[in-house]
Amino acid sequence: MAKLKLSLGLIPSTTKIEQEENALIEEFEKLNKFSKSDELKRYNELDARVNSTDFKTKKKQIESLTFKDSEEFNKEHEFKRLDKSKDLAMYFKTRDSVDLKKYRELEGSDKIKRYEELQKTVNSASFKEKQKMKPITFKKTEEYNRFKEYKKLKSDSNVKAYNKLLRKGKKEEADKLVGVASISRYLGLGEFINSEAFLEKKNMKPITFKDTDEYKHLQEYKNLKNDPDIKFFYRFKSSKELSNFNKLEGSPKVSRHGELKEYLQTDEFKERKEYLLDRKRYEKSDLFREEQEYEKLKKSDDIVWYFKVKDSDKFDILKNRELTFSDEFDENNLDTKKWLTNHYWGDRLLNERYSLETDLHCYTESDNFDVGSSILSISTRPQKKEGKVWNPDFGGFRNKEFNYTTGILNTGKSFRQKYGIFQAKVKLNTAVGPRHAFYLLADKITPHIDVCRTGKGKVWMDFFSNGKKSARTSIGGKYGRDFYIYTLEWTAHKLVWKINNYEVFKQTGNIPSEPMYINFSGGLDKPISGSSSMEIDWIRVYQLKS
Repeated sequence: MAKLKLSLGLIPSTTKIEQEENALIEEFEKLNKFSKSDELKRYNELDARVNSTDFKTKKKQIESLTFKDSEEFNKEHEFKRLDKSKDLAMYFKTRDSVDLKKYRELEGSDKIKRYEELQKTVNSASFKEKQKMKPITFKKTEEYNRFKEYKKLKSDSNVKAYNKLLRKGKKEEADKLVGVASISRYLGLGEFINSEAFLEKKNMKPITFKDTDEYKHLQEYKNLKNDPDIKFFYRFKSSKELSNFNKLEGSPKVSRHGELKEYLQTDEFKERKEYLLDRKRYEKSDLFREEQEYEKLKKSDDIVWYFKVKDSDKFDILKNRELTFSDEFDENNLDTKKWLTNHYWGDRLLNERYSLETDLHCYTESDNFDVGSSILSISTRPQKKEGKVWNPDFGGFRNKEFNYTTGILNTGKSFRQKYGIFQAKVKLNTAVGPRHAFYLLADKITPHIDVCRTGKGKVWMDFFSNGKKSARTSIGGKYGRDFYIYTLEWTAHKLVWKINNYEVFKQTGNIPSEPMYINFSGGLDKPISGSSSMEIDWIRVYQLKS
């Protein structure tokens, strides 16, 4: 079946394979780039958050909120209840009244102090006793008592003797008696009795309560008692309004009312109440915005694509290999850091080129290589050229003039690899005569692996393990007339040759286990009349990841 498909040319086209591979690589690069993108990072953040227990709990809490079940409602309800209470209503009415202001202005004033002082006086026992006093006449005065004493002293024997001497004109003798106590007292009282003050007192009108200071105080008290301010003060002082005010002033009840009133007027309360009454509160929350952003991202083409392919096996071929060597030939010159244009051992041991005894061609350093339009051409053409020939039967080199030239290049100095995928896009040109090859070598003649070569108008895949042991297959020469992708998959257990990803040959025995290097070469088995070339678009080597 495989041979039939090859013979019918039913394998995938090179263009299609490259397009598919480039598309796969491009998509894989997109996947890797997108895996580090801010969009995916944001999606993963939101995915973890929106699907978290915490998020769902908060969402449920927001959606289940009601004003009636809130602390704000309880405070508003408590305030309304307090605000409607009769004692608080009376308290605030009194607090803001003109009467309380007037009362406080009077309280402690001189007028009130004087009134209370007089009230205390007129209500005292001594004052009441004073009100009961009888009229005071001359006979009840101290002056009258002194007058009576004076009259009594007139009967005193010493006083009589004194007055008698004065009547007889014996003043000197009478003066001698002045030192007597009774006479001295008599003379003093006589002088007092004859004074204007005594006479005024003797002629005094009777003194009653109305003539006292107490009576004046009583009148002042009565006048103050009828004063409008005094009446207002004591009426308000005994009022239920003031009693209620004094009872509540500074109380926890008033304090709580003020605290609640102040809180209910804050923007914080108003905004919270509005929020709790808003049935669309969740739609206005950060959680909702995050949820909407998450749902939008979840449906985005890039996110849907990413999760569809990230865990698929679509990119396994890319994930399981690592590019270790490549040349796309994008420069106009051959990269000599990668490529040696000579046999590896010729360069290492002789520092010059050589051909084998059976070769019709001589290898040039650069004349038979051309790099342009991202393609390397190795030409084989008629050209006179002198070079060295190696003949193991004669054990050495000799000079020879060749009629043809061609080119050889390898990575013997720059790159070798054990196992992996060795792949190149090559146009072999299978005209009879030229021998073009893409092959692998190690440090000895074998193992030798031809990934592809031309010969007898066909395309060959060869394996020389050691000595005379070899295996090979061939496909039609038409596969050498255009670009095809030739691949060798090399593992510890098998060698698999493919053309355009289609398996054409497999070897499971005597598998090489040493690093090998890449070779491309032209050459001749038979003389040709014109030129021929092998074209290489690119070469890529991958190491398989374990």
